[in-house]
Amino acid sequence: MAWSTTCPSLRFRAASSVIRDAQNTCRQKLDMLPEECLPHGMLVQRKYMKEKHWIYAILMAAMETLPLTYKECTRVDILNAVLAKAYLGASSKLLDNLNDEIHTVQEALDSLENYLCALTCGEYQRKGSSPVLMAESSACEMASWIYQSLNHDAPAFKLYLKDCTTLVEGQISSLEHKSTEWPSLADYVDYIAEKSIGDVWIDIDLCQFDDLNEDLLLLKKSNEYIFKSSLVYDDVQDIYEDIQTRSVNSALIRALEREIISEEDLDTKEPAELVRLLERGGVLEDIIWLADAFFLKGISAFMEMETSSVDKEGLLSSFRLVRLFNLRKLLMRNKDTKTLKRVLQSFSDFHSLREQIPEGIGALVG
Repeated sequence: MAWSTTCPSLRFRAASSVIRDAQNTCRQKLDMLPEECLPHGMLVQRKYMKEKHWIYAILMAAMETLPLTYKECTRVDILNAVLAKAYLGASSKLLDNLNDEIHTVQEALDSLENYLCALTCGEYQRKGSSPVLMAESSACEMASWIYQSLNHDAPAFKLYLKDCTTLVEGQISSLEHKSTEWPSLADYVDYIAEKSIGDVWIDIDLCQFDDLNEDLLLLKKSNEYIFKSSLVYDDVQDIYEDIQTRSVNSALIRALEREIISEEDLDTKEPAELVRLLERGGVLEDIIWLADAFFLKGISAFMEMETSSVDKEGLLSSFRLVRLFNLRKLLMRNKDTKTLKRVLQSFSDFHSLREQIPEGIGALVG
């Protein structure tokens, strides 16, 4: 935030005020979840979600919403958009945790249908009184807050409804592969990467506008690639957890395709041993390049924008923050010069980063 204070929309006093107010309001809402939901404290206590999930979501939301809306929207509208994005981030993370770690595949599929209803209709089915089912209701309740806060007459609302469906379909595709065969890396890029919340995330901001011009649609496209890069960066950062839960992960797909590991290895070898094989085979490096390719495609689309109605410098700062945020765990795990240089490239002009990506990896993104 301090690095971004030169941007007109991200002056420290204004940005920190919006973030502080959003945190206070979000905490109050979470503390008042209906009785059929699992209370916020219990969600954290049972480790279904972490408090940092919504706190981080507010920070990331404010850093993008302010540059996009500060000229066109009131402070109340800006705060509502930041909160809606925080509810999206927290609810999707909560449901992901339940589906990855607790639910059967069929239970997870049912939960996603329920979640989609909450996102697109503001209503959902309350299923039972067990902690897990009440936690699912908590995720759906947060999703219903998003629907209730949006302007349904805005042109972008139709995009929101469509993108919510695409988001859930991507989650379903990931679950179906989890229970059957592994997809190819190309299929992962084309279909499963749609489970990123990026399109719905930006739609919440676009619902604040009375019309959608070409530049706003270009921003939406760039944001889509930036968030897909987040999904792929997460595959590297969450590799241990994804091995344990047998979740679809692009690094594991790459390793299987290159025959560095076998499906039998996934059942018989310890996560630490598998990760060592991936590291020795350069697989994790490949997946970081893939994430960078997504990220740079988003930046290229963004640089084509010509509008003066948004703070382009502020938006670029928010995208840099996304990459920086996504590489934080990697730096904490690998405290070496190579990883530090990779992180610091978030502040560069990206030319050297683009030249480093292997041609075959870049071709997957197009």
